[in-house]
Amino acid sequence: MQSAAGAPYRERAARILRAVPPISEPAIGPAELARRAGLDERDAPRAEAAMAVLGVLGVLELRTSGQGEPLFKAATPIAHGCIRSLAEHLDQGMEVFLNWGRAEAGADSSAGGSAVLSGPRFLFAMESRRFAETGASASPLAAAEIAQVVIKEGAAPGGESRYLVQYDARSRQYQLIGGHRRPDDGTIEHTVIRELEEELTDFSFHQDSDTVTELQRFERLAVSRTSGVLTRYRIVLFHLRTRRERIVLGPADRWVSERELNSGRADDGRRILFSALTDLAGGLAGLEPAVPAGAGPPRWGLVRRHPWEAMGLVLGLLGLAVSILQLL
Repeated sequence: MQSAAGAPYRERAARILRAVPPISEPAIGPAELARRAGLDERDAPRAEAAMAVLGVLGVLELRTSGQGEPLFKAATPIAHGCIRSLAEHLDQGMEVFLNWGRAEAGADSSAGGSAVLSGPRFLFAMESRRFAETGASASPLAAAEIAQVVIKEGAAPGGESRYLVQYDARSRQYQLIGGHRRPDDGTIEHTVIRELEEELTDFSFHQDSDTVTELQRFERLAVSRTSGVLTRYRIVLFHLRTRRERIVLGPADRWVSERELNSGRADDGRRILFSALTDLAGGLAGLEPAVPAGAGPPRWGLVRRHPWEAMGLVLGLLGLAVSILQLL
């Protein structure tokens, strides 16, 4: 842990890191970097030294001006998040890596070096630890407005209602249909309708047959599983009601039970991202189904859990059918 005597240097270094331009802006040299950080020209060598360290991490796009001056900017949006996260670590006096005295870096070869060296995974781990240590006081590095929609299937006799989720390969989890609000979305209602049309197969929103109703608004602070940085999410949850007889599912879609949804884990072991409805009387159970029971694909959960028994039953039925045909 660094001593308090190093605090002024950490503060200057953090300001230099925050002055690094994102990929959308032109690259700048050490003198301009120091100026943007609120330092004087004498700090240009310090800015250049800091960029040399960042260059080793691969988070900078490096180039040279016509006069031979080095120019810097973030290599990617995720790389820019990493640079800003390092600045937060400097301000908090936090260290990124621990346990340097243990001779066990290569002890677990099954973990795989590529996973450890992955930039987004490294950033996710770094930001997750910062969030775990500082909690709700941690400064988010990004903000996002999200629209999500609950699509409920009615319960069959003796069964239970199910809810539509979609697997996101980037974040490696199931989540409700929905997504980020874009700059050209007039309202958050436009966002949820656009997401329905983009993410559901053969779905076109019709005002005379489809309705989306806002259920709840809430904020959630979490480390993004795609960008890797601590993000303040403003989430608006909607409920879809429709006169359609069924919802056409794509390969990433599936129906899950209320138990799976509330537990945050599907029966196949994958994570489900879902925030419980705290302001809705009756919770999920009180919602009107969007489609009737059986509107989704057949419920093959028993077959998936007991494939050999199911195969034996099918073969037995086929044998019985052949025997009956021979008697005719």
